[in-house]
Amino acid sequence: MRHLPPSLQITLAGVLCSVSLAQAKPARKEADSQPALEPKPALHKTLPSSPWHVWSDSQKNTVKAELLYLDGNYVGVQTEQGQFYRLNLTKLVPADREFAEKASQLLPGPKVPTVEAAAKIDAIIDAALQKKGLQKNPALGEDQFVRRLYLDVTGRIPTAHELGTFLADNTPNKRSKLIDSLLASEGCHSQHFNWLADMLRVKDDFGKGVKSYVYEEWLKEQIAANRHWDALVYEMMTAEGRLTSTGPVGYLLRDRGMPLDNLSNTLTTFLGANLSCAQCHDHPMAEWTQRNFYEMAAFFGATEQGFSKQDVATTIKSLGLDKNKIPPKNILSSLLARVDTLPENKLTFPKDYKYPDANPGDPVRPKLISWSKADENNPSFTNLGKGNPTQWRDDFAVWLTHPDNPRFGAAIANRVWKRFFGLAVQEPVSDLDNLDLASNPELLKHLAAEMKRLHFDLREFQKVLLHTAAYQAQANSTPKAEDGPYLFPGPLLRRMSAEQIWDSVLTLVVGPDLDRYKLKRGDEMRRIDIPLDEAPASVVKSKLEAIGAKKGNAKKAVRPNAGKEPTFEGGTPPNFEGLTLARASELPQPSRESHFLRNFGQSDRDIADTNSTEGGVPQILMLMNGEIQKFISSPNSLLMKQASTRQTPSEQIQLLYQSFLGRSPSPDEQKVTATMYQNGLTPKDLAWVLLNTREFIFIQ
Repeated sequence: MRHLPPSLQITLAGVLCSVSLAQAKPARKEADSQPALEPKPALHKTLPSSPWHVWSDSQKNTVKAELLYLDGNYVGVQTEQGQFYRLNLTKLVPADREFAEKASQLLPGPKVPTVEAAAKIDAIIDAALQKKGLQKNPALGEDQFVRRLYLDVTGRIPTAHELGTFLADNTPNKRSKLIDSLLASEGCHSQHFNWLADMLRVKDDFGKGVKSYVYEEWLKEQIAANRHWDALVYEMMTAEGRLTSTGPVGYLLRDRGMPLDNLSNTLTTFLGANLSCAQCHDHPMAEWTQRNFYEMAAFFGATEQGFSKQDVATTIKSLGLDKNKIPPKNILSSLLARVDTLPENKLTFPKDYKYPDANPGDPVRPKLISWSKADENNPSFTNLGKGNPTQWRDDFAVWLTHPDNPRFGAAIANRVWKRFFGLAVQEPVSDLDNLDLASNPELLKHLAAEMKRLHFDLREFQKVLLHTAAYQAQANSTPKAEDGPYLFPGPLLRRMSAEQIWDSVLTLVVGPDLDRYKLKRGDEMRRIDIPLDEAPASVVKSKLEAIGAKKGNAKKAVRPNAGKEPTFEGGTPPNFEGLTLARASELPQPSRESHFLRNFGQSDRDIADTNSTEGGVPQILMLMNGEIQKFISSPNSLLMKQASTRQTPSEQIQLLYQSFLGRSPSPDEQKVTATMYQNGLTPKDLAWVLLNTREFIFIQ
C-alpha cells in the first residue's frame, strides 16, 4: 500500500491511510488572523455543546476537529491548533457521515457578504483610476447586463423569453437573483468545462488510441459538484490507477511519456511559474535555473506516467494471446495507460547537464522553488520533499494547493478575472514570477486573498466578481499600449469565443433544452477496464480475448466510439446534415479541424490557452452562407417556429432583435425594417442580417 500524503485525508482515491489522523501532518493551515468562517452558535446549540468533534474512519483513525465545510465527498475540518484537514466523507464511519451532512446545513456562509466583498474590489479599482484622473464607466443597461451575464456565465445568449422575464421583474435585487440562478445552471457547468478544457489541454485522444473519456466525465462531475479548486488540483496531482477507471489520472497522462513537459505545464498553469526554458538550460530572462527545474521534477521522480511495466507487445506475449483474438492495439494502449508510484526515485540530471553544481547522471533530490526570501518562513514550504520518494508527489500537491502558496491563489484568481473582464490583472497568465508587474498589484493581491478566504470556491469567487460595479459597467475597446496599464473602468469589448458563438446559434435553433443533452462515453472505457496487474493471468487472457475476438460466432472487436453514434443522456440531440446540434462541451474535444468551432478559434488543445477570437474571411463566409445559417433558417428551428406565430411584422421584428441582440429595435431600426418588410423582407432574411452584425458576435 502506498504511503498517503501527510495531509491525511482519511482516504484519498479510495485508499485508506495507515497512520493516525491525530499524528498526521496537516495538508493546509489557515491563517490564524483570518478565520475561514464565523463562529457557529446555531450549530453548537443544535448539536453537541462543544464545537470539537472526533472524526473516525472504519480503521479507527481519528482526529478531533471542528467542521468548516462539506464539499461534495470531502469534509473540511480544523483542529484546536489551527491545523486544516480534508477528509473523505465516503470513508468516515456512518455516524460521522450523518453528523457532517446535518451539521453542514447549519453552517453560515463566508463571513463577508458578497456585496461587501465586491465593494472592496471596486474601491481598489476606483483608487487606481483616480490616481490617473480616470473614472469608472457608466453602468450597463439592463438588457446589456442580461446578455453579457448569460454569455459569460452560461456561454450562450439569452432567449427572448428569458430577456423579457428579467426586464419584467421589478424586485430591487433581480440582478443578484439572476447571477445566483445562472451560476447554478447546467449552462454554467458547460461553459466552465470549455474554459477548463482549454486551460488543461483536454483532448479525447492522448495518442496511440488512448481515450480520455473517463477523465473528461470526471472533470464535468467535479464542475457540477462545485468541487473547490484546491481539492480538484490536489486530486489530479496525487491520483493513480488506470485511465479506463480512474478519471483524475488523466491530467498526468495528458503528457504520457513526457513527464518533464507535464511539470512545465503544471507550473505555468497552476502557479504562473514560467520555468519552461529552464527545462533545457538556465532561464535567460528569469532567475530560474535548470537545477531548479530538475529539483521540482524530482517530486515526480518515483511516479510512472504512461504504460505500466508491461507494454502492448509484452502483454500479448506474456499472456499467450491467440493471434486471432488479440484486441485492437488502441484497446490495449488504453488499458495500459496508468499512473503508478514506484518504490524509488528514477530521476537524474540529464546527460548534457553543463553546470558545476551537479554532474550529468547524478540523482536529483526534490526542492521547492521560491519567489522571495520570505518564502522560507511560509507554512506551505514546511518539511516537504524530505521523506520517502513514494511520498514526494503528495508533498508537491500539498505545497502546490496550500492556501499560503505564494502563487496558487493569485494564479487562479488572475485567470478567472480574465474570463470576465477580457484581460488579466497580470498578463500573461502563465507568468506571475514578479507580481509587481501587474497592472494593479494591490488588486491582484486582494483577489488572491479573496480566493483564499473563499476556500478556493470558484463559484463563490465568480459571484463576487459578477457583483462588482466594474463588471456591471459598460465595456471599453482594447486599450493601446501607449495608454499604459489598463485599470478596469469596465470589462473589455470582446468577440465571443468559438464555443459561445456555436452555443448561441444552437440556442436560437434548439432552445434552452440544449442543456439536457449530455455526452456519455466513459462507459465505453469502463467496459474494457481489466485489472491487468491484479486478476489471475487466465482471467485477464479470457477477458482480453473476449474483447478482441473477431472470427466465427465471437463478438466483434470493441473500438471505443468507432463507427457508431455517441451516447447522450437526456435524449438524442437534433442532427442537421450530419452535424450533431449539441453544446460544444458535449462534442468531441476538440472538434475536427473542418468544424465550425475550429474555424472560429477553438483551441487544438496542444498548448494551454490557445483559443483565438481573431477574425478572417472564412469566418465571414461561414456566417453568411455556412451551415449555421441553414440551421437558423430551417423551418424546424425554434426561432423560425416562434416567428411564424407572431401576428404582425412588428412583433416578428421585436422577437428577432431580442433573440439575436438581446434588445428591442430602436425606433429608427423598427421603422426601416418595417419598410423593408413591405418590400418583401422575410424573417429568414432579417435573421441573416442580424446574425452577420458585429453586435451579435461581440460581448458588450
